[in-house]
Formats: sequence, structure tokens, C-alpha cells
Amino acid sequence: MRVFPWILTLLTASCGSVFADLATAAEPREPAKLQHVVSDDYNLPPSPTKAIRSLFSTDQDRVFAARQRVARASYVASKVQAGDIDTVDYSVLSEASGEMPMEGEIIMEGPAVAGIHDPATYHGGPGCSSCQGGSHCGGGCDSCGVCGPCETICFPLCFRLPLENLSFRAGVEGFKGPLNAGMDGSFGFLYGVNWGAPLFSRDHGFGVQLGANGSNANLHGASFTDDSRDQFFLTAGIFRRVDWGWQGGLVYDHMSDHWYYDIDASQIRGELSWKFQCKGEFGFWFTASDETSDINEQILLPGASAPTIVNGSYQPHNMFAFFYRTPLEVCGGEMRFSGGWTDNELGLVGADLNVPITKCLAVETNFLYLIPRNDNEDIGGAYTSETWNIGINLVWYPRACSSASAGKNYYRPLFNVANNGTFSMYPTE
Repeated sequence: MRVFPWILTLLTASCGSVFADLATAAEPREPAKLQHVVSDDYNLPPSPTKAIRSLFSTDQDRVFAARQRVARASYVASKVQAGDIDTVDYSVLSEASGEMPMEGEIIMEGPAVAGIHDPATYHGGPGCSSCQGGSHCGGGCDSCGVCGPCETICFPLCFRLPLENLSFRAGVEGFKGPLNAGMDGSFGFLYGVNWGAPLFSRDHGFGVQLGANGSNANLHGASFTDDSRDQFFLTAGIFRRVDWGWQGGLVYDHMSDHWYYDIDASQIRGELSWKFQCKGEFGFWFTASDETSDINEQILLPGASAPTIVNGSYQPHNMFAFFYRTPLEVCGGEMRFSGGWTDNELGLVGADLNVPITKCLAVETNFLYLIPRNDNEDIGGAYTSETWNIGINLVWYPRACSSASAGKNYYRPLFNVANNGTFSMYPTE
């Protein structure tokens, strides 16, 4: 019963906060009272507090944010009218040839079809259309508008290599699965690269992606082996993004895992979703493989005088999950929640999050947990089939130099590179 007063106090505080937000949103504000919103800091990356608050933003918060933007524009206009701010002479643009899109700006030409973007007229993002004058890639564009030094490679043949959707990541991860023999979990470091680009051209809207992850875990061995664990993941495939409507893709994943054993396996991973016109996306993702790898090794369990033989066949989990993905109000960030099952009747819950912290950096975190069964059908018991992965990475966008613009480009990779969450093994016998 001692808990009840605390619960009552929390409910009272929550209700008071809600009513305060409603009153704040309904209160009229004058531009003069919002001078702080036009400071030079509003173009800076969002603070951690604002990033966390955006995860749980309410309608009142969005109304207040809209009023702040209106007040900011009104305040600046009043300063211009009073002569405190010099107006910009735009007449110099009349002599410029063609359109001059700003970096990161998406320009749509021609009629929109059902809210879905027209790839043939897309020129957005810091790609070739944004390198006019050579300011973006350190050299001019050729007669076709292609960035010469940075996006055309000639050896021995010339071909385009757009790099605006290139990203590097590095971080830490912890994971465990049946290959841990029901003993220690694995912890280590992950590093990788992911890249996306239009497939042949921007006319049809399809993109291609290619990425790789490396992982070094159990750097000091484990309780049953002195070996460290080294992994390599490769992901390649195609996808298509839209403004709203059907969106999806298909990739091939390969994993090499070297510990007290050596395993090579592959799988197919795909997703299909409906992207709503207003906000959010609901869909389904899966992994599928029937490739098996045989293990016949010996480990020395703690307290045992003789080695234990690990002998069996392992294959990747076939996972099936529904998900909901939504953008965040922090410059291109997004998060996704997943829930589903595996072909060997395990439950599945997971989530991943990407939040920009500077113009070139973002924080990426993810977790996935396969819930083991409590019956005796699992080999070795439920604790040996428990599978989980959690990681946090720092992502660098060297070419776009804006994690926000990377979150707006239609040809950024749709899939993350495979890791120990999306690619995990279990015994088949």
C-alpha cells in the first residue's frame, strides 16, 4: 500500500503537465515574446533533450512548434521592415543559367502522381545537380552535369559512382545465441560501411545497395575457449523508396563466423511496407534460408575434466515480423518497432533508432530478442536457445556531410547491413 501514494502523485503530475501543455498551446504569443527563437542557435543540431522529447511529441507540441516558426518569420520580417536587417539582392540570380538548387533541397518538377515521387525529375540531395560551379566536389561538372573528380571514375573505363549515400559506422555490440553453448555471451566492436545509389538511372526509381560489417568479440576468450570471435557480414540488393504507397526491397546476406568453429552461411532478407501519406509506415520483413553448416569441435566447460564435443548442424533463423517505422522531428531521424516469430516457434521483438547529432554524424542503435520456449523441445533447454543482440554505433556521412539530407534521399540504403540480430544461427538437430 505504500506504493499507492507515489502512483497518485505521478498521475497528478502527469495530468497537470497535460493541462499545462494545453494552456500553453492555446495562449496567443507575440513575436516580441519569442526573440529567443530567432537566435543563431536554431540552425544547430538538436540537443539530446529535444531529440528524446521528439520521440513522444504530442499534437500540442507540434502546434506550438508551428507557432514558433510563424513567430520567427514574423519577427525577422519586422526587423527587415525596420531596417535592422539588410535585404538580399537577388538580381544576381537572373543572370544564372538554369536552376540552382540548394544543397540538400529536393526539387520536384512535373505533375506528382498520387503523392509518389517521380524519379525522372528528382534532382535533390547533394548529388550531381548540387555540384554546379565545382563548390561541392572540388571540381566542375561535365557537359552532362556529372561531377567530374568526385563521381566519375576512369580505370580503365569511365563510370559514375555517386557517393552522397555513403556512410561509415563504428560502435559496440553484445549478443548471444545457441553457438555460445549456453555459457558466456559475446561482446565486442563493430565497424562497417553501407552505400546506396540509383540502379542504372533515376528514371525508374529503383536503387541498389552494398554494405559490409566486421565484428571482433570475445577478445579475451570465454569460459570454455581461449579463442576470440571474428565475424564478417556482407549485404547486397535492390530496393525502391516512395513518398507514400508501397515501398520495399530484397537483399542477400552472407556471414562468416570464426570462433571455436568455422561457419559460413547466407540468407535472403526482404521487406514490404505501406508508407502513409501523412506520417508513418507499416509493413512486414522476413529472413529465409535453408543452408546448414556442420560443427564438430571440442570445448572445455568450466569445472569439467574432459572436453565436451559440440557436434551438430546449424542454420540461420527464418524470421517473420511486422513493423511500424516513423520519422522523427529531428532532421531526418527515424525509428522502427518490430514484433513477430521464427520458424522454430520463438517469439521476436526488436527496435532500431537513428538520430542525427551533427551535420555529418548520427547515433544508430538497435536490439533484437528471440524469446525461447519454456518446454523441453529446445536442444539443451530454453537458456541455450535464447538469442539477443544489442548495439550502438556512431554513423558518419562523409559525402553528404548532412545526416539530415541523407534521411531525405530516395536512394539511401533501405536495409541496414546484416548483424547478429538480423542474422543468427540455431541447431537443427
